[in-house]
Amino acid sequence: MPIEVLETQRLFRVRYEGQEGRAGMKLVLKLVSETRFQVLTTDSLGRPLWSLQTSGAETRLVDHRSKEFCSAEELRLPDPVLESMPWQSLPRVLLGYLPSKPATIEKSSDEEVDFRSADGRRWTSRLEAGRSISWVLWEKDRPVLWWSGQAGVGTLSHRQGIQIRWREIVSEPLQLPLDDLQVPTGYRSSECDARNLP
Repeated sequence: MPIEVLETQRLFRVRYEGQEGRAGMKLVLKLVSETRFQVLTTDSLGRPLWSLQTSGAETRLVDHRSKEFCSAEELRLPDPVLESMPWQSLPRVLLGYLPSKPATIEKSSDEEVDFRSADGRRWTSRLEAGRSISWVLWEKDRPVLWWSGQAGVGTLSHRQGIQIRWREIVSEPLQLPLDDLQVPTGYRSSECDARNLP
């Protein structure tokens, strides 16, 4: 990611539509670097839903609805939308960048790139002025996840009929240093399973 997006905090409005209905939330991204960031979410009434902090090799997740928390080296985003994508890719997706960096380029032009990430998955991306305006994650010969967006608006779709839309509302410099994510008193430790998050 370009240096100008680092050390910023951003507010997004997020809308989810899927097999279980519709939901909306506000999401705050506090981005120090690609490996150190916080995500804080609330419902439409301002009640906390979940919070997340990634710092180097460890990620801490706090689920405010169940009053549980966990820390682990790896978390996965809610199934099935981003089942195979690590939390570390979340800022890149929200800000309109490819979630995975190319390890092997299959084809490349000014308008499109077809590549494999370090884990062997195939990605294609359409480019405009050198920047991705859409991308697709493939599973064998079928698209499984695709994103499109520009100017602070993004749409992420899964082939099972799930769609997540977001719009950036405001961006400002981050007040450093970023305080560690605190676990409220009375929350219990649990297994790290992000599959039930909204």
